[in-house]
Amino acid sequence: MALAETQALLARLYTDDSLRREFFESPVAVATRLGLSMHDTQRLAAIDRREMEAFAQSLIGKRALYARKALPLTSRALGDRFDALLREAIRGRAQDGKSCADAAALVALLQERFAGRQIEPLWIVDLARFELAFIDSGRPRAAFVLRSFHFDVASIAASLARGEDVSAIRKRTFGVWARPPRGRLRWRLFGR
Repeated sequence: MALAETQALLARLYTDDSLRREFFESPVAVATRLGLSMHDTQRLAAIDRREMEAFAQSLIGKRALYARKALPLTSRALGDRFDALLREAIRGRAQDGKSCADAAALVALLQERFAGRQIEPLWIVDLARFELAFIDSGRPRAAFVLRSFHFDVASIAASLARGEDVSAIRKRTFGVWARPPRGRLRWRLFGR
């Protein structure tokens, strides 16, 4: 197996709890399924399971910290549920070196839960998408981002930033974020 393939498999083992558990229960079967040579299988199976678990937990913790920094209001609103939802959103996904990818994965999971009415409060998805718009428009190249929200996301964000209870109002809102190359970000929300 090439070095890149071995590294990719290690990344999967560190980020996918079920694959890691399956691998340590039956390394040969998993290795065969994933196309590893017997030599590579033996090398990976020789890794101490407790050390791998400890390292995997530290990686998840680090990723959660970065995601909390990327989505601070969403993190505050979700409280203790943030880490569990993030773990579910990034399960099996190796980190690409960018915390914004983990934040985007969490937002996608929240949107999926919203569609199935499986998340409370419902406005959490709008808040997460609002924060993600700043990330999407803050990249080095020019940016133009449009978002549509179901709730008055500005009042939700302001309440959370002040540490107040959120009294969300259903109000169709549209957001525009624009930044020219090497320019300053400008954004605005419009309510209906």
